[in-house]
Amino acid sequence: MIGQFHSPFSQMFRRCLTPLCILILILICMVSTMSSSPLGHRGALSFSNSLRLTRAIRARVQQVLSRYKQQLFGDELFEYRELMLSTLPAVTVSYRTWLHMQDNERLHLASHNLQTFWTHLEGQRQQLEREKDATKERGEQRRGKRGKPQPNLCQRFVSLQIDLRDLMKQVNSQVHVHTSETSRWIQHLRGYVILRDLERYLSRLARDYAVLQAKH
Repeated sequence: MIGQFHSPFSQMFRRCLTPLCILILILICMVSTMSSSPLGHRGALSFSNSLRLTRAIRARVQQVLSRYKQQLFGDELFEYRELMLSTLPAVTVSYRTWLHMQDNERLHLASHNLQTFWTHLEGQRQQLEREKDATKERGEQRRGKRGKPQPNLCQRFVSLQIDLRDLMKQVNSQVHVHTSETSRWIQHLRGYVILRDLERYLSRLARDYAVLQAKH
Protein backbone atom coordinates (compact mmCIF):
# COMPACT_ATOMS: atom_id res chain seq x y z
CA MET A 1 0.00 0.00 0.00
CA ILE A 2 1.23 3.45 -0.85
CA GLY A 3 1.30 5.58 2.28
CA GLN A 4 -1.22 5.61 5.11
CA PHE A 5 -4.75 6.74 4.29
CA HIS A 6 -6.43 9.17 6.65
CA SER A 7 -9.92 8.47 5.23
CA PRO A 8 -11.72 5.91 3.01
CA PHE A 9 -9.70 4.94 -0.05
CA SER A 10 -11.83 6.51 -2.73
CA GLN A 11 -11.86 9.84 -0.87
CA MET A 12 -8.09 9.76 -0.57
CA PHE A 13 -7.52 9.68 -4.29
CA ARG A 14 -9.47 12.83 -4.87
CA ARG A 15 -6.66 14.49 -2.92
CA CYS A 16 -4.09 12.78 -5.13
CA LEU A 17 -5.53 14.28 -8.29
CA THR A 18 -5.83 17.81 -6.91
CA PRO A 19 -2.14 18.13 -5.88
CA LEU A 20 -1.24 16.71 -9.29
CA CYS A 21 -3.18 19.55 -10.92
CA ILE A 22 -1.28 22.04 -8.76
CA LEU A 23 2.08 20.42 -9.53
CA ILE A 24 1.38 20.60 -13.24
CA LEU A 25 0.47 24.28 -12.84
CA ILE A 26 3.82 24.81 -11.09
CA LEU A 27 5.55 23.01 -13.96
CA ILE A 28 3.84 25.33 -16.44
CA CYS A 29 5.21 28.35 -14.57
CA MET A 30 8.60 26.68 -14.19
CA VAL A 31 9.01 25.87 -17.87
CA SER A 32 7.95 29.40 -18.82
CA THR A 33 10.91 30.88 -16.89
CA MET A 34 13.66 28.65 -18.29
CA SER A 35 14.12 29.80 -21.87
CA SER A 36 17.11 31.98 -20.89
CA SER A 37 19.14 29.05 -19.54
CA PRO A 38 22.45 27.85 -21.10
CA LEU A 39 20.51 25.31 -23.18
CA GLY A 40 19.88 27.94 -25.83
CA HIS A 41 17.46 27.57 -28.75
CA ARG A 42 17.32 23.77 -28.68
CA GLY A 43 16.50 23.80 -24.99
CA ALA A 44 13.86 26.48 -25.50
CA LEU A 45 12.14 24.30 -28.10
CA SER A 46 12.28 21.30 -25.76
CA PHE A 47 10.77 23.30 -22.92
CA SER A 48 8.11 24.67 -25.27
CA ASN A 49 7.05 21.12 -26.13
CA SER A 50 6.99 20.16 -22.46
CA LEU A 51 4.93 23.23 -21.66
CA ARG A 52 2.28 22.24 -24.21
CA LEU A 53 2.23 18.66 -22.90
CA THR A 54 2.03 19.86 -19.29
CA ARG A 55 -0.96 22.04 -20.08
CA ALA A 56 -2.66 19.21 -21.97
CA ILE A 57 -2.15 16.78 -19.09
CA ARG A 58 -3.43 19.31 -16.58
CA ALA A 59 -6.62 19.69 -18.63
CA ARG A 60 -7.01 15.91 -18.74
CA VAL A 61 -6.46 15.64 -14.97
CA GLN A 62 -9.25 18.15 -14.43
CA GLN A 63 -11.56 16.08 -16.63
CA VAL A 64 -10.68 12.82 -14.87
CA LEU A 65 -11.12 14.44 -11.45
CA SER A 66 -14.55 15.72 -12.42
CA ARG A 67 -15.59 12.30 -13.75
CA TYR A 68 -14.12 10.58 -10.69
CA LYS A 69 -16.10 12.73 -8.25
CA GLN A 70 -19.29 12.34 -10.28
CA GLN A 71 -19.08 8.54 -10.51
CA LEU A 72 -17.80 7.72 -7.03
CA PHE A 73 -19.38 10.49 -4.96
CA GLY A 74 -22.36 11.40 -7.11
CA ASP A 75 -21.33 15.05 -7.28
CA GLU A 76 -18.67 16.57 -9.52
CA LEU A 77 -18.49 19.54 -7.11
CA PHE A 78 -17.51 17.29 -4.19
CA GLU A 79 -14.73 18.83 -2.03
CA TYR A 80 -12.81 17.59 1.01
CA ARG A 81 -9.95 20.06 1.43
CA GLU A 82 -9.01 18.89 4.91
CA LEU A 83 -7.98 15.45 3.67
CA MET A 84 -4.24 15.07 3.12
CA LEU A 85 -1.89 12.26 2.04
CA SER A 86 1.56 12.43 3.58
CA THR A 87 3.24 10.48 0.78
CA LEU A 88 2.36 13.00 -1.93
CA PRO A 89 4.88 15.71 -2.83
CA ALA A 90 4.41 19.20 -1.44
CA VAL A 91 2.66 21.29 -4.07
CA THR A 92 3.26 24.69 -2.52
CA VAL A 93 6.53 26.55 -2.09
CA SER A 94 7.32 30.09 -1.07
CA TYR A 95 7.73 32.49 -3.95
CA ARG A 96 11.23 33.46 -2.85
CA THR A 97 12.36 29.84 -2.73
CA TRP A 98 10.77 29.08 -6.10
CA LEU A 99 12.28 32.17 -7.70
CA HIS A 100 15.84 31.29 -6.64
CA MET A 101 15.77 27.62 -7.60
CA GLN A 102 18.42 26.58 -10.11
CA ASP A 103 17.26 25.14 -13.44
CA ASN A 104 18.73 21.72 -12.74
CA GLU A 105 17.11 21.71 -9.31
CA ARG A 106 13.71 22.42 -10.85
CA LEU A 107 14.08 19.57 -13.34
CA HIS A 108 15.31 17.04 -10.79
CA LEU A 109 12.45 17.93 -8.45
CA ALA A 110 9.91 17.67 -11.28
CA SER A 111 11.26 14.24 -12.24
CA HIS A 112 10.98 12.97 -8.69
CA ASN A 113 7.53 14.43 -8.03
CA LEU A 114 5.99 13.22 -11.29
CA GLN A 115 7.26 9.71 -10.58
CA THR A 116 5.66 9.85 -7.13
CA PHE A 117 2.32 10.93 -8.55
CA TRP A 118 2.49 8.26 -11.26
CA THR A 119 3.09 5.59 -8.61
CA HIS A 120 0.07 6.76 -6.63
CA LEU A 121 -2.05 6.81 -9.77
CA GLU A 122 -1.00 3.26 -10.55
CA GLY A 123 -1.97 2.09 -7.05
CA GLN A 124 -5.36 3.72 -7.37
CA ARG A 125 -5.94 2.32 -10.86
CA GLN A 126 -5.19 -1.19 -9.62
CA GLN A 127 -7.60 -0.70 -6.73
CA LEU A 128 -10.36 0.38 -9.11
CA GLU A 129 -9.67 -2.66 -11.29
CA ARG A 130 -9.97 -4.95 -8.25
CA GLU A 131 -13.25 -3.31 -7.24
CA LYS A 132 -14.57 -3.70 -10.78
CA ASP A 133 -13.60 -7.38 -10.91
CA ALA A 134 -15.11 -8.06 -7.50
CA THR A 135 -18.36 -6.41 -8.57
CA LYS A 136 -18.50 -8.52 -11.71
CA GLU A 137 -18.01 -11.70 -9.69
CA ARG A 138 -20.96 -10.84 -7.48
CA GLY A 139 -23.07 -9.98 -10.47
CA GLU A 140 -23.96 -6.66 -8.90
CA GLN A 141 -22.42 -4.22 -11.34
CA ARG A 142 -24.87 -1.58 -12.50
CA ARG A 143 -23.80 1.08 -14.94
CA GLY A 144 -23.77 4.52 -13.39
CA LYS A 145 -24.49 3.29 -9.87
CA ARG A 146 -22.95 5.60 -7.27
CA GLY A 147 -19.74 4.28 -5.73
CA LYS A 148 -19.16 1.66 -8.45
CA PRO A 149 -16.06 2.30 -10.59
CA GLN A 150 -16.92 1.98 -14.26
CA PRO A 151 -14.58 0.65 -16.99
CA ASN A 152 -14.56 4.09 -18.61
CA LEU A 153 -13.02 5.61 -15.48
CA CYS A 154 -10.28 2.97 -15.34
CA GLN A 155 -9.49 3.60 -19.00
CA ARG A 156 -9.22 7.31 -18.32
CA PHE A 157 -6.68 6.56 -15.60
CA VAL A 158 -4.62 4.51 -18.04
CA SER A 159 -4.66 7.32 -20.62
CA LEU A 160 -3.68 9.84 -17.98
CA GLN A 161 -0.79 7.65 -16.87
CA ILE A 162 0.44 7.28 -20.44
CA ASP A 163 0.48 11.06 -20.89
CA LEU A 164 2.16 11.52 -17.54
CA ARG A 165 4.80 8.97 -18.48
CA ASP A 166 5.51 10.91 -21.68
CA LEU A 167 6.01 14.07 -19.66
CA MET A 168 8.28 12.22 -17.24
CA LYS A 169 10.42 11.02 -20.14
CA GLN A 170 10.76 14.57 -21.40
CA VAL A 171 11.72 15.87 -17.96
CA ASN A 172 14.28 13.11 -17.45
CA SER A 173 15.74 13.80 -20.88
CA GLN A 174 15.97 17.49 -20.05
CA VAL A 175 17.73 16.68 -16.78
CA HIS A 176 20.35 14.73 -18.73
CA VAL A 177 20.71 17.34 -21.47
CA HIS A 178 20.76 20.21 -19.02
CA THR A 179 23.51 18.54 -16.98
CA SER A 180 25.55 17.94 -20.13
CA GLU A 181 24.92 21.41 -21.55
CA THR A 182 25.61 23.05 -18.19
CA SER A 183 28.94 21.24 -18.03
CA ARG A 184 29.71 22.45 -21.57
CA TRP A 185 28.62 25.95 -20.62
CA ILE A 186 30.96 25.90 -17.64
CA GLN A 187 33.80 24.73 -19.87
CA HIS A 188 33.07 27.57 -22.28
CA LEU A 189 33.15 30.02 -19.41
CA ARG A 190 36.44 28.48 -18.31
CA GLY A 191 37.89 29.09 -21.78
CA TYR A 192 36.64 32.67 -21.69
CA VAL A 193 38.31 33.32 -18.34
CA ILE A 194 41.57 31.78 -19.57
CA LEU A 195 41.63 33.96 -22.70
CA ARG A 196 40.52 37.07 -20.81
CA ASP A 197 43.18 36.69 -18.15
CA LEU A 198 45.82 35.75 -20.71
CA GLU A 199 45.07 38.98 -22.59
CA ARG A 200 45.37 40.95 -19.35
CA TYR A 201 48.58 39.18 -18.43
CA LEU A 202 50.14 39.83 -21.84
CA SER A 203 49.27 43.50 -21.44
CA ARG A 204 51.17 43.49 -18.15
CA LEU A 205 54.03 41.53 -19.70
CA ALA A 206 54.24 44.03 -22.56
CA ARG A 207 54.63 46.81 -19.99
CA ASP A 208 57.37 44.81 -18.28
CA TYR A 209 59.24 44.44 -21.56
CA ALA A 210 58.77 48.13 -22.28
CA VAL A 211 60.45 48.90 -18.97
CA LEU A 212 63.25 46.41 -19.65
CA GLN A 213 63.81 47.87 -23.11
CA ALA A 214 64.04 51.38 -21.70
CA LYS A 215 66.63 50.32 -19.14
CA HIS A 216 68.84 48.62 -21.68
